[in-house]
Amino acid sequence: MSSTPTDRSPATGPVLLQSGRTTYELVQPLEQTFHGELLLARRRFDSTAGDYVVLKRLARDCREEDYRRLMEEVAITARLRHPAIAGMHDLEGTPGDPYLVLEYVEGHRLDAILELSAQLGKPLSEAFACYVGAEAADALHHAHMLSTEGGRWMRLVHRNVSPRTLMVGIRGEVKLTDFGAVWASLPERQPTEDDVLPGNLAYASPELTRKGVIDGRADQFSLAAVLLHLLTGRPLIEGSDRVTQELFALRRRVEEAVALGTGDKAAVALVIDLRAQIRKLTWGFIEKIRKLTPRDIGEATRTLSAGLRPILRRALAPNRTDRYTSCEEFGHDLRLQLWRIGQLYGRQEAEREVAALFRAGSRGKTKGAPPARAVTSGTSASPSKAGGASSGRRGGSSATGRRKKEASSR
Repeated sequence: MSSTPTDRSPATGPVLLQSGRTTYELVQPLEQTFHGELLLARRRFDSTAGDYVVLKRLARDCREEDYRRLMEEVAITARLRHPAIAGMHDLEGTPGDPYLVLEYVEGHRLDAILELSAQLGKPLSEAFACYVGAEAADALHHAHMLSTEGGRWMRLVHRNVSPRTLMVGIRGEVKLTDFGAVWASLPERQPTEDDVLPGNLAYASPELTRKGVIDGRADQFSLAAVLLHLLTGRPLIEGSDRVTQELFALRRRVEEAVALGTGDKAAVALVIDLRAQIRKLTWGFIEKIRKLTPRDIGEATRTLSAGLRPILRRALAPNRTDRYTSCEEFGHDLRLQLWRIGQLYGRQEAEREVAALFRAGSRGKTKGAPPARAVTSGTSASPSKAGGASSGRRGGSSATGRRKKEASSR
């Protein structure tokens, strides 16, 4: 469920597409995803202002396998029905230019919350981490148990659980987003360009970096790594933040160069060089993930409370057979820890804690403190920011490239 945006500006933006009596108007580009981009849009019914949605579309120069991959994501996302999963509304557009219409969630992405917490020196509470973890674990368990219409277990694995794909809405609700890297054991499944590499290596499990069979326990590890970051202010593997930022920057440059086309020899050479840099950086970090030991996990969780320490140590076990058998079991123990510490913590409490953090950030900004990132969301940005810079991990670079190509074709 998404919160209703408070901004009801009557201004209209460029029309992205029209379906019957429904019009989708661009508010702003958000960020890039696997082989495409996310756009914040206003949905109008005739001349009546409607709600906000997020549109996912493929890049103009996408390949046939990218299209089939998107259609697979549509088929999977359409079956996900859980209050802690950002849902899909519809599939619009044409076969040659499809648009996936996704739920708009107004709120803050966990990476923005983490960043502001670090800037202010205000750690997040253990209760907040347990609440977010339990809600996300429930959402992941729902996805892991999903079956086809014929009753066949799909064995879904999200593969990209990170602070960038987890949100806290403005009413304190937790939302899991972005199933663009999802893995499923279906015979007709379209593999990603490199199945061994998930979207965000900083939170990847050891088995996710190897070619082979994976299951929901890979997502369990990633979620536990996110919770560890929330609780300690540090990622599981030192330097992962820097590596992640460098990879995102390199991938952005690749997509900008690819947008210039194969006729530009300099751009083609640049793409080859950038991809070599990505491989070198990626595999160097993967080696660190694969070498994780129980001793490393013990040291990383040393400062946690006595009740929470064994929970995260189990979920972060390098060997997946030593983890919880399911995310449902992991979430149960996180809720049990809330009970042990005597905390009645839910949406209201999460709303208040996050709101207080961002109020403190606003006060610090007026006093000359380093500026904190404003409202940021996993699948959207605040509509009140319409017309400004996009707040996704890669800004509007893909949209800019698309506009340049369209202008040149005209």
